[in-house]
Formats: sequence, C-alpha cells, structure tokens
Amino acid sequence: MLLEEWRRTRPFDVQLVSPAILGPRAPSARDLVSFGEREYARFCREFSAAATAEVLRHDPAGAVVLVNDVSEGPDFPRLAAAGFPIVTIYHVDVVAYVAAIYGRSLLAPETLARWYRRLRASPLSRVLPSMAALVFEQQENSLRFSRAAVVPSEAMRGIMGRCYPGLPDGRIQVLPWGVPGEVPPPSETAAAARLLRAEFGVPDDARVLLTLSRISPEKGQDLLLEALIESERRSQGPSQPLWLFICGEAAYMQGRRFLDRLHALAARLRRTRVVFPGYVSGLRKHAFFALADLYVFPSRHESYGLTLIEALRAGCPALCLDHHGARAVMRPEFGPLVPIGSRRETIRGLRDALASLLARPDDRRRMGEAASLWARGQTFSAAASALARLLNRYGAGS
Repeated sequence: MLLEEWRRTRPFDVQLVSPAILGPRAPSARDLVSFGEREYARFCREFSAAATAEVLRHDPAGAVVLVNDVSEGPDFPRLAAAGFPIVTIYHVDVVAYVAAIYGRSLLAPETLARWYRRLRASPLSRVLPSMAALVFEQQENSLRFSRAAVVPSEAMRGIMGRCYPGLPDGRIQVLPWGVPGEVPPPSETAAAARLLRAEFGVPDDARVLLTLSRISPEKGQDLLLEALIESERRSQGPSQPLWLFICGEAAYMQGRRFLDRLHALAARLRRTRVVFPGYVSGLRKHAFFALADLYVFPSRHESYGLTLIEALRAGCPALCLDHHGARAVMRPEFGPLVPIGSRRETIRGLRDALASLLARPDDRRRMGEAASLWARGQTFSAAASALARLLNRYGAGS
C-alpha cells in the first residue's frame, strides 16, 4: 500500500527488496504459511543476509533503509555501522506477541526482554534456540540502531519503552495507519453482497456475523466459536437464523493446526451456520462487510485493528476484545469492548455481548453510522504522507 501511494505522490525513489532476492530459494506465499518455527527461522536468516548485502551495494549518503518487518529484517548493527539511516515500521511487537500467545500473558513483555538479556550474557546463551534471537535480539537491535521506530499506537510505544529503557527521546514514533484503499461504488458493493448471499444460501432474515483476519491463535476465532457454543447451550441466540463467516487463510507456524481446531469447534454448533470462505480481498471483501450485521474482532493480541477500521468505514458495528490494538481504533459509540480475563470469563463476556447486540437492531444501526462517519476521515494516504516526511528528514528525498 505504501508503494502504491508513493508511486502516486513521488516523494522519493523506492527500491523494493523482497524475498525474490533469494532466487530459486525464495518461498512462495503458500510455502510460507506451511512453515514451522525452524523453517521460518531459516528463511529469516537467509533473507536477512541477502537483504543486508543488497543494501550495502548502495551509497549510505544517498539512501534511507525502510524496514517493514523485524524478524525478517536486515542486519541492523551492520547497516548502521556502514552509515545507513534506518527507519523501522512495527506492525507487531514480537516480544509482546510471544508474551501473550506463547507465554499466555503470565509474564509482562518487559520481564521477558530483561530475562533474555540476562540469559544472553550468561553461559546459558549457548542453549538459546535460534528463534529467540529472531524475536529478542532483532527487536532490540531494530530499536537501538534505527533512527526511528514507527508504531501504530501509544500503548505499543509504552510497552516498547518499558522493554528497552534508555532509548533516545523521539526514537519511537506513533503513526496510526488509518483505513486503506478506495471504497467501491455502493451499487457495486450491494450487487456483490447479493451474489454472496446467493452463493452461500444465506436467508434474507438471517443475522450475519463476520470476522476477517489470518487464521492464527492470537486472532481469537476459537473464543468467538466457544462463545457461540455457550449461547446455544443457554438458548441466548437470536430467533432468526445465525450465520458466521470466518474469512482468512491459515498463518505460518501454528495456523494449520489452529484451523483444524476451529473446524472442530464449528462442528459442535447446531443452530449457527459457520462458513470459512478463505482469503478475501477487493470487492468481495467489501461485499462481506455489506452482508454483515456485526463485525466481531476477537483477537487476544493486536497491534492495530486494520480490518477493524475497514469494517467501521463500511458501516459495521463492532464487538471487540479489550486490547490496545482495539482501543487505538474503537470508540464506545461504535460497539463494546469485552474485558480480557480468564478464558472462561472472556468467553462469557463475548457470549453476553453478542446476545445483547443481536437483540438491538436500532442500536447496531446507530453504531454503524457513527463508525462509518469517523472511519472515513482516517485515511491511509495521510499516514503514508507523514511517513514520507519522516524518511525525507533522514535524506530519502535527496
């Protein structure tokens, strides 16, 4: 999206360094989503070495390095030592992700970062897994050796500041991404939504729930399904037919196994129809937004709600778990935030919020109108322009 925007505005010349630089060893998108942790770590090391070598072919006096991923990023200390200004975009705080998903939030991210630094300095460093370096060392290097680290929320900046005390003032900069892309004409979206309804056989009187993201444990689709199972057990669902569309493909590492779990949970539902349409984009994605009565964002951990803000722009009321990614986007008038507690408490909160919202069509309509009015003013082009100004500060336009 940045490349598309900058081709239009031309703030500087851009050369993309992608995994294609690996030649025959470059994985396809299908390859990546099937990788386990070790395969992904090996790919990251190979791509990092190749990307670093490519950057070093250039003159640091006339180039700025924009890094769009941390684990897959280059050798930060080496490029900084060569004189390259580096700006790193953070889509995910990897240490916070590990703390939330692998560590089940039992330890704070700053505690994990501190423990890793101690282990690295001890004789035990020899037994640390290679994946740990991709998570902890790459993240710390990106912050120590970048001129700026760009994050999408104030909460994310706070967590990183606690993980890496002593960073210079202004090193971590907050830039919410806004809502990407153009909206198709309403007539096209409405026609595509009618085709979707016919394709899947959705009754006209059905209530439609939608969630859209990659299939991965942190996205929490299992919590939503378990909340619906609880609703059926307690007869809390709407009187109309209820349909749930879980859009997205399985992510790398844990995604395939997690998708199998979602299918098993969906099979336990008797009065709710669950459909897995796979990856959707373009007009088809907008059609799903138009079809939905409620957008559900059940992520356990999220840095920024990109699909959430897209749903809000489309006029969907939303139901979210209360994490800093949702708080960066949501307002009370767009829908409720469900507190994250124990698994049982979180499922119960989702269950009750779903039952309440599905029973209040007028409130959902008002929420959707307020959400659309606000989200239409949060443009990705403004964020791309702000990032371009930051890069030009370090000489990108020279």
